[in-house]
Amino acid sequence: MNIENLSNKYNLNETEKNILLFIETHAKEIKSLGIRGVAKQCYTSPATIINLAKKMNFSGYSELVFKIKGNEVMDKELALSETTKTLFYKKLAERYYEEFEKIMNDYQDKTIMILGSGFSQIIGNYINESLIINGFRSISNSHLELIQKEYAKETLIIVVTESGETSRLKELVKQANENEIEVLSFIGNANSAIADYSRLAIATNDNIQFSKNPHEPHLFYGSILLIFEFLLSKYLKQTIS
Repeated sequence: MNIENLSNKYNLNETEKNILLFIETHAKEIKSLGIRGVAKQCYTSPATIINLAKKMNFSGYSELVFKIKGNEVMDKELALSETTKTLFYKKLAERYYEEFEKIMNDYQDKTIMILGSGFSQIIGNYINESLIINGFRSISNSHLELIQKEYAKETLIIVVTESGETSRLKELVKQANENEIEVLSFIGNANSAIADYSRLAIATNDNIQFSKNPHEPHLFYGSILLIFEFLLSKYLKQTIS
């Protein structure tokens, strides 16, 4: 519960803020204390607590306590939920880390070219900037000469694509593959052409580009950022150590 936000919303004074803080931090004791016990602990009166409840549009003291304790439980559940989701992506990154490390070692001092289109290009730009500030020779512009055969083992292509079937990207990756230019792809669909052409395809398997529901959340972009951050962070830590 954010007491400062509530204070601003309901124009609470210091005594009223202290009452809320006490209820929040002594949730287990509230039932046995009752309104008189809370009032005593907060150096105020039961009437002041009831007036606070009314001020916040609650029917009385009981509803005030119920809402505050409910918010506390909800906050803990949300925190646990976020931790669980983050742990999922960390474990997913671990699955790909060994090969990711080998690739980054192979191209640590060579050219890395980032490819993407649409929203994927935005994620590609983020990856590009992250690599640059950490000392990699990375570019986000499509220099087609870099996928010619003479650049084999000298250029790594990183592709960000949700479907793995974007026509222009597929053509470039196919050409790179034919010229022995290696590809690292961040992809939503593991069963796609671009995944097949990749030395390593990091797949989230949450491609919803062709979902019947147009309002489904696009988890792909956020998922890729989390996975990339876990991969790069571990790589940099191990490189430094």
